[in-house]
Amino acid sequence: MNRVATNSEAETAILLRMAESRTALLAANSTPPLVATEGGLTWPRTASTIASLADAPRVTLLLALCVGTIVLGPRRTVGIAGRSGIAAWLGGTVRKVILRSV
Repeated sequence: MNRVATNSEAETAILLRMAESRTALLAANSTPPLVATEGGLTWPRTASTIASLADAPRVTLLLALCVGTIVLGPRRTVGIAGRSGIAAWLGGTVRKVILRSV
């Protein structure tokens, strides 16, 4: 009987932590409200442009291309990026075809 009480207490504790985590995640992911200004509604400027660019998708790819162009030269960078891009595109297409057929 003691083990059942311990398991139910552990389950309750886990569920409480999950609820707190869910609340924190929802608060972190909520979009900021629009701010009314004289010119109309605008988004608040809480993040700088550089910070928003760092969070944008594919920034690492763009940065790698820039560094590759500087280090290897534009011709080699375009060749390497082209081969990698074609390989990624073909792999994604094959994966989609296989998943559709299954």
